[in-house]
Amino acid sequence: MATPPNDPYADKPDRWERDDRAWKAKWADKEPEDEGYAAPPSDAYRPAAATPGTVHDAYGEGMRGAGPYLGLGAQIGGSMALFVGLGVLADRWLGTSPWGVVAGAALGMVGVVFLVLRIAREASK
Repeated sequence: MATPPNDPYADKPDRWERDDRAWKAKWADKEPEDEGYAAPPSDAYRPAAATPGTVHDAYGEGMRGAGPYLGLGAQIGGSMALFVGLGVLADRWLGTSPWGVVAGAALGMVGVVFLVLRIAREASK
């Protein structure tokens, strides 16, 4: 893209266009077979058309695979809220502020770690 020297508002050459031209020049004489790539499929290949049944089956399979992980955030948040809440109640009842909240947060974190480890162990099977 040549720019006239007198045009103060001319765009500078685009770096991406320059890189694309350099890449095409470098690989113009190469054939895909030279690099060990397979030839593209013929025009006769057509993927099967999606039908409502195949889409539904694929969606169901994906949801079954993702199921154990969909509620993980709610479980983590809920367990932390439960244990910290129990710590707040213990502080009010025993008058040991802030140690009940600290203990509740620590127990909540231990519970979260065990939850994540259990999910990871099940996922590795």
